[in-house]
Amino acid sequence: MAEDQMKVQVSRVYTVAPAIPTAKHSMFLSAIDISKIPYNNVDILLFYKTPDFTADKDFPPIVEKLKASLSLVLVDFYPFAGRLDMKGGESGRPQIDCNDEGVEFVEATIDMPFQDVEIHDFQHKRFFEELVQTRHGNDQDSLLSIQVTAFQGGGFCIGVNFHHVVADGNSFTHFMRSWAECSRELPISRSPHHMRTVFQRDSEDRAKPNIYLRGEEVVTDLIKEAQIFKFVRDNSVPIKYSEISARTGDGSLETTNNSIIQKPVEEETNLEISTFHFTEKVVQALKERSGASTSFVAVSAQFWRCVMKARQVAENEPVYFRVPIDCRGRVKPPLPPTYFGNCVCSGIAETTAKQLLEQDIVFAAALIQQLISSCASEVHLNNSVDFVESHLGSGNIDPALGNLCNDYIVVTTMSPKFRVYEIDHGWGRPVSVQAAFLTEIGRMMLFPGKEGGKSIAVTTKLPRHQMETLKQILMVIPD
Repeated sequence: MAEDQMKVQVSRVYTVAPAIPTAKHSMFLSAIDISKIPYNNVDILLFYKTPDFTADKDFPPIVEKLKASLSLVLVDFYPFAGRLDMKGGESGRPQIDCNDEGVEFVEATIDMPFQDVEIHDFQHKRFFEELVQTRHGNDQDSLLSIQVTAFQGGGFCIGVNFHHVVADGNSFTHFMRSWAECSRELPISRSPHHMRTVFQRDSEDRAKPNIYLRGEEVVTDLIKEAQIFKFVRDNSVPIKYSEISARTGDGSLETTNNSIIQKPVEEETNLEISTFHFTEKVVQALKERSGASTSFVAVSAQFWRCVMKARQVAENEPVYFRVPIDCRGRVKPPLPPTYFGNCVCSGIAETTAKQLLEQDIVFAAALIQQLISSCASEVHLNNSVDFVESHLGSGNIDPALGNLCNDYIVVTTMSPKFRVYEIDHGWGRPVSVQAAFLTEIGRMMLFPGKEGGKSIAVTTKLPRHQMETLKQILMVIPD
């Protein structure tokens, strides 16, 4: 059967609630959480190979085990079992109604041999999007959806879709690994800390900030003709909102009242999603060649340059790089690594396509490193929080403000630090971890490489002709 004719058949749909009732209450959402409300579909696919597996005989016990362990882990990770309340009761502020209504659990099958995806190294196929459930932004939607799909002859996929308002990538991975521990009948080794009120502001504080997203020129021995956009406090100038195209004389950007602007893109049939595997050897070579301090910076610098080259961006066109930064250890006092929720802030770097491509890869690596260093501060995080707090209700609540950029932006998501290949439910580690779909062209989704060590996997989405170019140049170490 042709791949475009493959259909996932849903067998049963369950609702899984916490095994022990939890205290019903309304959970405060921080400004960082609220900024993630527009991002209601975050997904991941985990493929597991089970030799001698037969869907009729072996799949039902797997489903029952996963449902039972999910029920157990939800006792600790109970926000996933609640519902998003956009009206927020008397306060009017969005919150999570922790009511134990449960999460969606879908049992499904596909008439396709597991070997058919394995032999192609799990490169993205159109039917991957059917391996997860998609939510549509309704208040009564489950905040977490699990779909377990049995393939023919030796494997299954766990597709997970969650609402970003509940968790960032760090917290989500924490949940997934804890769920796997429950499946193996082990106690949860790292309990989550529910303490979102650490970011709560009183009404007086919310009225104070005048904050801009302002571009600051970066000039170092390695960087020129580049800017980094950060949130800065300026009490002398009142905040105003206008259309996205406006750029003020002082280098700041004025924002639109829409938190997300949908730009026209090519038809989905002309787009391709591909995963690239950077071996530990290639990562080390890129680090040495670029002078990067981390594997992430080295791979990101190579990816940014190659994607813009593949897209044939005009020389004078601005190009952007955006990275979310985990701030758990950057606030005072530091938050525990097990803080459950969203604790990231974003920064944006800008240069021109000419600078990015004509300068050595050292330039791109230095600019990304400067971006991380500049935005990974408590001041930047607090300014991001204050920006959202002071504009709740305006519709302008995305402090990443990716809509301020043109189409030529690389946005990173997930991280090679998230140990997704350790999510073992008792049938072994996943043989592949993939995205079900990507929304933006040029997005950079990172996972650790399945080879282990310091290898990195990167998934992206481009028009087909541009993807063909990227495949030819991405793994070539610059001279």
